[in-house]
Amino acid sequence: MATHFTPSQAHAASHAAAHHHSASAAAAVTAAATARLQASAPPASASAAAAALCPPHLLAASSPASSSAACPPANNPIFVGPGAPWVQQPQRAAAAAAALGPEFRRARTTRTISKRTRGGGGSAGAQDRGRVSSAAAGRCIDKLLRVGPEDRRALGAALSSFRGELVAPEDYCQVLRELGDRDKSAYRAFEVFYAALPLVGGGAVGKGKLLTAAIGALGKMGRPDLARRAFDTGIAGGYGNTVFAHSALISAYARSGLATEAMGVLELMKGAGLRPTTVSYNAVIDACGKGGVDFTFTLGYFRQMLHDGLCPDRKTFNSLLAACSRAGHLEDARAVFDEMIHLGSGRDIYTYNTFVDAICKCGNMELAMQVVLDMEANNVKPNVVTYSTLMDGFSKLEKYDEALKLRGKMKSLGIQLDRVCYNTLLAIYVKTGKYGEIASVCEEMESLGIDKDTVTYNSLINGYGKQGRLDMVAFLVQDMRAQGVAPSVLTYSTLIDIYSKAGMHGDAFNVYLDFKESGLKADVVLFSSFIDTLAKNGLVECALSLLDEMMKMGIKPNVVTYNTIIDAFGKSKILTEEDPEIGDMGIVGVYGGQIVSSANSATSGGRSAIDVRMRRSQELFFILELFQKMVQQGVQPNVVTFSAILNACSRCNSFEDAALLLEQLRLFDNFVYGVAYGLLMGHQEVWSQARSLFNQLGRMDSPTSSAFYNALTDVLWHFGQRQGAQQVVLEGVNRRVWENTWSEFCLDLHLMSCGAAQAMVHAWLLNVRSIVFAGRAMPEFLSILTGWGKHSKIAGSSTLRRVIEALLLSIGAPFQVERFNIGRFVSPSAVVAAWLRESGTINILLLRNERVQHANLPNLVPRLQALQL
Repeated sequence: MATHFTPSQAHAASHAAAHHHSASAAAAVTAAATARLQASAPPASASAAAAALCPPHLLAASSPASSSAACPPANNPIFVGPGAPWVQQPQRAAAAAAALGPEFRRARTTRTISKRTRGGGGSAGAQDRGRVSSAAAGRCIDKLLRVGPEDRRALGAALSSFRGELVAPEDYCQVLRELGDRDKSAYRAFEVFYAALPLVGGGAVGKGKLLTAAIGALGKMGRPDLARRAFDTGIAGGYGNTVFAHSALISAYARSGLATEAMGVLELMKGAGLRPTTVSYNAVIDACGKGGVDFTFTLGYFRQMLHDGLCPDRKTFNSLLAACSRAGHLEDARAVFDEMIHLGSGRDIYTYNTFVDAICKCGNMELAMQVVLDMEANNVKPNVVTYSTLMDGFSKLEKYDEALKLRGKMKSLGIQLDRVCYNTLLAIYVKTGKYGEIASVCEEMESLGIDKDTVTYNSLINGYGKQGRLDMVAFLVQDMRAQGVAPSVLTYSTLIDIYSKAGMHGDAFNVYLDFKESGLKADVVLFSSFIDTLAKNGLVECALSLLDEMMKMGIKPNVVTYNTIIDAFGKSKILTEEDPEIGDMGIVGVYGGQIVSSANSATSGGRSAIDVRMRRSQELFFILELFQKMVQQGVQPNVVTFSAILNACSRCNSFEDAALLLEQLRLFDNFVYGVAYGLLMGHQEVWSQARSLFNQLGRMDSPTSSAFYNALTDVLWHFGQRQGAQQVVLEGVNRRVWENTWSEFCLDLHLMSCGAAQAMVHAWLLNVRSIVFAGRAMPEFLSILTGWGKHSKIAGSSTLRRVIEALLLSIGAPFQVERFNIGRFVSPSAVVAAWLRESGTINILLLRNERVQHANLPNLVPRLQALQL
């Protein structure tokens, strides 16, 4: 099975080689940079919390110069420079932030620039660069590639057969470097290293060069563990304690994003009495960026580098820029880019591509296009990486036309698309449902000899899955296997999510079983997807067991994982014998050594009311246990968590159970708890605080805010607070929480929960009544839309449609299901007007609360705090 290939993989240009500066030039540049950094450093009274962000050893220096290395607060500029198109302007920053979508405001990674574009690259093995290997080295490599990767004896014999022809140690080093570039088996390079040790000669120097080449090759092949074993062998043998070997190991860890290990090697290096070079620090900075280390830590190493009298080169700044890009820190990226200009380190294609990537991650496409113009003005030609990054940026903002225009520009410039660019293009066509273009792009890729990779298949599977094209999903999975493309963790996560949302829970379970046999390491996304499937099918114990399993594996659940379980419990169905949705829904499989299945016609028949109540009590216990786990692990809830809690409350058997569950909100946010509890108790005084809460929700994206309104309205409606539920709904309508819901003569309930929809029907009919009594003209028909139940197996059989049908029947409203649209209720306006004029209708439409308390209790809302959603 192939290793995991993440969908965010993209292109990049390689880093420039490390430059050798004279002592005087280094001193001059270092002094200038240090002065600039001192200007931006915080005063001595800066908070200890800000200083604590730095690695401890960076704060230990006692000299005056080291005081400038103290880390500034993360929101402070790190450099100071003149105004430029990319220099942050306060008013532009505010406008840009306001225009960002939620995925960008949360700094989600959209892509990762990797080192792919040719153009030179520095490494710790640079001392051997420039030497030309002999022809024998090429023949030796070909022979080694034909030997089994773990056949130590055969590899040793193959290498020894060229002993008289290979020039030591240069050719042996070249053999290892070539294996790192051409081979897929790290074990072959590992065994060749050991076989070459007795052959290189040259004492410790020659073996040291061989060690550095081996570590570099193994790191390039993604095996830093083997690189460390080789390094330890060199230390034990007395030839590994060199700057080059340590720097190569730091780079090996950096390639795999193992920042902690890389930082540890740097400290080991210092402890051994070796002075880190610019290459060493560059590798650590690169590791910090790839490992997701807080940028303040990364910047601390840059300052330590300056403190050590080392001159930063282009690769230093490129690595800092890449760290900013991965973290989504646009302001810091601007500052780094500007400082490169001041220090005269130059900007190459990798610099520009990384900067453009950082800008695109933040959704500021106007600025990204300005930087591309600056590239051309400085004689740096945009390449396929540049345009692919821009295409991806426009795509993330759903500006598909602009993204497709870039493809046309690439064609006019003669820039050939590569696989990553084609993957971006396919993702756009999938999202826009242009299936003809998808087939055309796939044919074009095939004609150019560009094979579909895991990212390609993941994009297609996800797109077709969202469109409900399960036939194409099945075909793509089969084609993926036929082409020998190994599925990644994301592939399995996507399939589980697709099948779960389609109600095909048995298929989702089988995908998980396939994943268990794949040998891949699960991530939090896959676990969350499968936990969602289990919980929604009533397999509460299995969901919690899976939660425990992921924690034992060292995978920390995040707030999304907990929200998934809580929300699934809140919305789960306890099926009874009369439930029309009983059928072939159950998961049947083996989990944890036992057969598990969800409720179906074979297992749920005859379920009594007592059984249902017991099940609800058991679910309540499980949810309370989840809250305790969240508190213990320090997982901070968000507004989705609050919505999930409210949904769970609306499923409780009694008000006492709901109050116990609602009490958990107090652990997280007194303000939200106070508002929800006050509304549920019917306290009118709480409405001023409720509107403050709604104001906070207005700053969020529509799906998140509407979910909270739906959940709050459902729990109010469920416990008889009908008038309160209607007030919440009307607040939502006035704040445009649900798009295109309310019009005078047509009510669209597609996006509303059952409680919100019922409250809305009453409010809407009262409004129609006022129109009737005002004598205004009405259209021939009035309509109420409930949708076709797109999440149900049978069109029109959604819970919402059934609830609204029952409501209209109970109040005697003269609406009927439309003949050709069973999700729509219609009635002639004249008939509705006659019904509304009847004396008893007004009493039916006016809602009342069952629990009303007018007393102004002093502790109604516990110490209102700043809302943190």
